[in-house]
Amino acid sequence: MHPRSPAPDPWGEAVRRASDATAADRPGGMDEQCWDDVAMRGIVATVLYALHLRERRPVDAIGWPAVLWQLHDDLRVTELVTTVLPRAGHDLSRTATPGDPVTECWRWLTRTWDPSAPVKSAFLQPALSHGARDGWVPDAPEPRWGGMSRGIASGLPDPALEVCIHWAAGVVQGQIITATQGHHTHDRVKVTAGALAGHRGYVRNAGWYFDDTSETVDGPAGYVVDLDDVEGTEDIDADQVEACADLRWPRRLEGTLKDGPPPGWTDPLPPAKTCAEDLQELLDRASNPEVVPDHLRRAVAGAHRHHHLELDWQARPAPQRFTWRVLLHWYQLTEHYADDQRADLYEVVLTRRLHDADPTHHLALSEDDLPGLIARCTTGA
Repeated sequence: MHPRSPAPDPWGEAVRRASDATAADRPGGMDEQCWDDVAMRGIVATVLYALHLRERRPVDAIGWPAVLWQLHDDLRVTELVTTVLPRAGHDLSRTATPGDPVTECWRWLTRTWDPSAPVKSAFLQPALSHGARDGWVPDAPEPRWGGMSRGIASGLPDPALEVCIHWAAGVVQGQIITATQGHHTHDRVKVTAGALAGHRGYVRNAGWYFDDTSETVDGPAGYVVDLDDVEGTEDIDADQVEACADLRWPRRLEGTLKDGPPPGWTDPLPPAKTCAEDLQELLDRASNPEVVPDHLRRAVAGAHRHHHLELDWQARPAPQRFTWRVLLHWYQLTEHYADDQRADLYEVVLTRRLHDADPTHHLALSEDDLPGLIARCTTGA
């Protein structure tokens, strides 16, 4: 009697399938030391696993169109995961005991990052390893991005789920396009019908139909195509394009390429804002413009130049999810710079998530006021 093979681990199957999809999308394959790749793989794997639990179907039976529907935005993924996974015994709280790979993946996807953390050092790591052998390890902060490389939005502190949700959707789109023999980004195509029939160009993006009733996606329904001799891009139905080669490229007709800058490229720039106009914009968007006294407003209105610096950008994970960005607006009061002839205003821009369409803005007169302002805004204290 042949021994029975062990039952497949659903989470392992989800990670395997997500890894294969990510490897197919990335030029160099799946890189375990790349923050971008790990994020995309983790998002896709978590959605696959959650749909497996909800639908009570094997991971390999979960269709990519259902996964892509969930990847519409990070809020949809969060609702799916936080509803389904706890029912299956996964403790998603940040204080849960480590050991569950599903929970640990979700924690990683929803944690925040410090863009100012030190970069992983080739000199520091051997020293730490040597210290560990000797029983003494010096205190060292976590390296930036957990010691991995990162290319996607490397200045943001927000969770990987929010930063890479659309990149993960691109991974799944690639799987669907391959399965349906559609056209990938940068594919060469020819328009076969409609007003633009005969024109050729390159695919820039694909369009999809999201069916909220069945929670699936149909498509590609169309393509955004950058045509050779038509300014801008055009939306073309999927049944009106076909693949073509570049064989006629060396023999193209004169004037069939967009060989100049786009319209408006050489237009003169608008006049620079005055200091008074810049200050007014700042006051109009602030929730507390009353903190700026009249004498300071008058001084800034008569200043010669305005300058803007980003001082900090940090985030806090759920359940008290906030991101705050600290900006310094300083105004040169005299024609020639002097340390004692400048006026400073600090602005804190607060969001509840990366794609928050309604950020709040708060002003402070001193850098010493910033910690208390941020604490009040993020905790209600």
